[in-house]
Amino acid sequence: MTYSAETVMLKDGNAVTIRSVEPEDAPIMLQYMKIMLGETPFLLRTPEEFNYSPEEEARVLSGRKDDPRSLMLVAESDGRIIASADICSHGAKSRVMHRGELGISVRSDYWRRGIGSALMERLLAFAAQSGYEQIELTVESKNLRALRLYLKYGFMVYGTRPHGMKYPDGSYDNDYLMIKMIK
Repeated sequence: MTYSAETVMLKDGNAVTIRSVEPEDAPIMLQYMKIMLGETPFLLRTPEEFNYSPEEEARVLSGRKDDPRSLMLVAESDGRIIASADICSHGAKSRVMHRGELGISVRSDYWRRGIGSALMERLLAFAAQSGYEQIELTVESKNLRALRLYLKYGFMVYGTRPHGMKYPDGSYDNDYLMIKMIK
């Protein structure tokens, strides 16, 4: 799905552009993901495990753009991606089409400026317009910043997966399974 670019003012008075990601964005998306994977332990992969080629990433982005029930957004500032967010269906099977999966990531130098909220509002509006009845996500229990965002927008914890994430030092974190009912 395509989302027209718009300028959003952040809490600090700076403007960012929110728009759909395009297949042509593959090289800068790969760069963004490498940065994000190095900044936070809360994402599923390590930077070393993220090894898509620009062509592979372009195919993924094209598939997301061509799917009417999928929306992938980026936020840009000064020509660089500073945040990414997406929502997609659990599949084309009739028994799971009512469910959507949501994810948001924001570069650390843009935390606490309102970009996560701006992206969340657009994804939830898209979810409602697209006929989703519930939105699901997984968040690490120690990711308090993300957890607060999700709770603010009406998500609730419906389960905990013990040891959902294992870190290089051998420690674990639990996953919270969260849901927001749209309908």
